Amino acid sequence: MHKQTPNIWNPVCMETCAGIMLLCIWQFASLIVDSSLIVPSPMETLRALILYGRERIFWVHVGVTALRSLCAFIISVCIGSLLGLMCALHERFHMFIQFPLALIRSAPVVSFILIAVFWFGSSAVPVFVSVVMCMPVMSESVYKGVSSADIRILEMARVYGFSRRQVIRCIRIPSALPYVFAGMLSCFGLSWKVVAAGEVLTLPRYGTGTLLQSAKVHLNTDQVFAVTLVIAVVSFAAEKLLAGLFRLRNRNNRI
Repeated sequence: MHKQTPNIWNPVCMETCAGIMLLCIWQFASLIVDSSLIVPSPMETLRALILYGRERIFWVHVGVTALRSLCAFIISVCIGSLLGLMCALHERFHMFIQFPLALIRSAPVVSFILIAVFWFGSSAVPVFVSVVMCMPVMSESVYKGVSSADIRILEMARVYGFSRRQVIRCIRIPSALPYVFAGMLSCFGLSWKVVAAGEVLTLPRYGTGTLLQSAKVHLNTDQVFAVTLVIAVVSFAAEKLLAGLFRLRNRNNRI
């Protein structure tokens, strides 16, 4: 028997190659522009990142942004799941709530941020706006998931006299889980972006958005790149961890 050749083009390898390619493009762009004020080189960004990393207050800023993103994510999942379930079980409620949710999805994030400034303190605005933007995504995912239950299985449950609660627990929720997990991943990534944008405009005492705005005002483009890189890496790593937990749960359920 011939030994199967290992596939070197696995996802990790491809992601590494893509990262190296982006790094090369970044270096090439900095050489072409030849201005650290516009496009700092990767080495200049790394130096700024090392200087930031030595300061304890920098990681406090990162931690506060992460905490806001996590709070917004949890609230969005809870409210969105409840709305999505109600929409799936009550078609009239779905028709009633569909237009407001579509309006929220269509409105620009900056509009909600500026409006929320009049209602909340600068620390609460990023969380509120993130919930507003993520909640419709979660609601739509749960609605599609619950509505995707096999009609034949639902009919069989009706014949065998399943109660409404049993149908929800044993049929609708299991069929909705893949959609729910996909919606949670989308919300998790979106919450980081919206929270950071909210911090840039509201300037709370602690937050990576505050660091971005401060670096931009002082024309420290390398610091802007460094903070952006930290936000992207932390968000990417956390999203990968969450996706891994979902895959592990699905594997255990199959066993």
